[in-house]
Amino acid sequence: MGATSFFALPFPIELPQQLGGFATPVVIAIDIGLALIIMLLIELISRTIRAGRRLRKASRAGKLASREVAEALPLTSFRRNGVPGDPLNVRVVANEFQLGAAFADAGWYRADEITLITSLRIAIDSLLARKYSTAPVSNLYLFGRRQDIAFEQPGKSVRERDHVRFWKTTIKGKDKRPLWIGGATKDIRVALSPRTHMPTHLIAPDVDSERDFLVEDLSATGWVTHADHLRGFGREVERNNGDGGKYYSDGAVAVLELANVPTLPIAAQVRGALPAQIVKNVVAPVLRPRLPKSGRERAERVQAKRSASSARSKKPGGS
Repeated sequence: MGATSFFALPFPIELPQQLGGFATPVVIAIDIGLALIIMLLIELISRTIRAGRRLRKASRAGKLASREVAEALPLTSFRRNGVPGDPLNVRVVANEFQLGAAFADAGWYRADEITLITSLRIAIDSLLARKYSTAPVSNLYLFGRRQDIAFEQPGKSVRERDHVRFWKTTIKGKDKRPLWIGGATKDIRVALSPRTHMPTHLIAPDVDSERDFLVEDLSATGWVTHADHLRGFGREVERNNGDGGKYYSDGAVAVLELANVPTLPIAAQVRGALPAQIVKNVVAPVLRPRLPKSGRERAERVQAKRSASSARSKKPGGS
């Protein structure tokens, strides 16, 4: 059949011949359905653009508040509006490539940057409960800027994931490598933010479990040559993260040192399953013999612990 009308305008796509036998009301219903889908997409894009503009303008307060913190190593990040955000419970001595290689070897991906396309994708995938393994994380602020790098381990869908944001500090380790300060939290579901009224992730309140999981995951790769805990808050804390979520913690901060071995720059840009498999199955086996003995022995202990735990859980009555 010929081109149909689309709200009195020529419809640019010829309908399939199979639709030629449909009655006019059916064709009109298809036109209306297509029109509604296009209108919804336009509205979603428009809302995303407007929200991005509002958030960029609102981020000034967060940048200012995070810049004025007196401590060299703060214990919380800051939201766009300048209120304290998630806890900063991890510190790592490494260069960017070593940091990326360790996380890639552990099965974590580098998060995408926030753009119009990635914002639309995470919004749609959240609604449909689909996977988006490198979904962007919302911006938090420290030292007057948003996070320098973020890694995530995807869950069943984009609604849940393990993730960590890192900021590079001016502090150097004994071998002159930079100290990175980060906040490890677990996203458990999507809800509307009480501040922006836009979809946002809510975190699991037990942030210590996520901190310990990250330390164990990195230790299992052989990259961690030294691990310790500092007092951090120095006491148990229970706080609001400024975006509708609450968390509690023993207040401690994990401090890790990664192996100081030469690493390819590509290791810092692992964004998906295929590059991760290349790093894990090609790059990592080459680097592993060059990792210090202390790191390899730590990995063996972690892997043995995990194997024993897995074996117990498979037994009848195991937990």
